[in-house]
Amino acid sequence: MSIDALYRWGYIAAALGALAVGAAAPQRLAAQGGERLNRATDPESPASLEPAHPQPARGMLRTLVGTWRFEMWFAGNFDGVPDASGTRVVKPLFDDLRLQWTEQLDHSTMQGQGMLGFDPGSDRFFSSAVYNGGSAPEFMTGTLDTAEPLVTFSPVATGAGTSPSQRLVQSSVLSVLDQNHFTWVALDRGWRAVFTRQQ
Repeated sequence: MSIDALYRWGYIAAALGALAVGAAAPQRLAAQGGERLNRATDPESPASLEPAHPQPARGMLRTLVGTWRFEMWFAGNFDGVPDASGTRVVKPLFDDLRLQWTEQLDHSTMQGQGMLGFDPGSDRFFSSAVYNGGSAPEFMTGTLDTAEPLVTFSPVATGAGTSPSQRLVQSSVLSVLDQNHFTWVALDRGWRAVFTRQQ
């Protein structure tokens, strides 16, 4: 076989190899999640048509700005005198999707502060709180009910070694009733808080 023929054979082998790699590549990509990636960028994909909720979240958060009087009841005392009461002041943090709050309990040195906001990237609410009488901060993430101004929050684990005694944050629901009232209630009905706007 001549040198010229060897070069041609080499080019043909290289071209066939490139075709084989090209034909095999979609299969490898599919095995590595390539099929899923292609679906995510497909404009007709249901995931890409799901709306984000920044406008309803923005309206709900805007309603929460102000000074609030709150009363809190714990399980077994839902119709008696409140077990705790105080004042919460809510202000915008950077924009209308993030709020900061401070809280003072009546007849107590207990104070709290935290943040509440909405992340358009994940389409989820977030909440953090820390109290001077508590040992660790509380972190929660929540989903908006599109039918009404209601957010269901779940605790976020802060570490694999969290002991049962440290898991005091419970799933809860924040519900805006009107411009002057909202509630925050534990899903297990262990407590409920009613907030009334102060004039």
